Amino acid sequence: MDLGVTAEQSAWGVWADPDRRKAQVRKLLVRAELPAVLPAEPWDFESDEAAQLSDTVAELFPDLDAVSRPENADTADQLVCLIGELFVQYLDARWLDLTGMPSGYNDCDDITIYDGIKPGIAFTFPQWTTCTADLLVWFVVENEFVNIVELVHVGFWRLHKDDVPSFAEIGTGYFSEHPPFRE
Repeated sequence: MDLGVTAEQSAWGVWADPDRRKAQVRKLLVRAELPAVLPAEPWDFESDEAAQLSDTVAELFPDLDAVSRPENADTADQLVCLIGELFVQYLDARWLDLTGMPSGYNDCDDITIYDGIKPGIAFTFPQWTTCTADLLVWFVVENEFVNIVELVHVGFWRLHKDDVPSFAEIGTGYFSEHPPFRE
């Protein structure tokens, strides 16, 4: 039934559309010469795929200035979507808009990727805090994309397998400086 009212989607609604995010992930995977969809299980952090993707991201974003350049906006969005979808697909995380949230809570002052929205990833596990997309991209550019792949890989196997150490222990030791544990 048409009521004659046109509803305009919010900026967040447009950004958060699952088909749009999948298309962005697909673009970055194809650019890295990988299959256009994420695998059923996460890549091993020592895999050729992880190394290839990490190299591609490092070439695209050699520094934080490259992330904020207007000509790189679509590619930065592809990276945001890929990082987030790794957490969503393999670690049951959820996207949320953190616009209006006070700064300083797992945020990053060094870069701002979007105007008008503030995508973030929320986790349901104890000691895993919500992270902004800005923080996740900052971490990848300042470190390496393979570090996120490693966190997702280890987290996935601890979450989905019974015979491994406690899932809650991931945030201690080696991973303590990784989002979502970084305070």
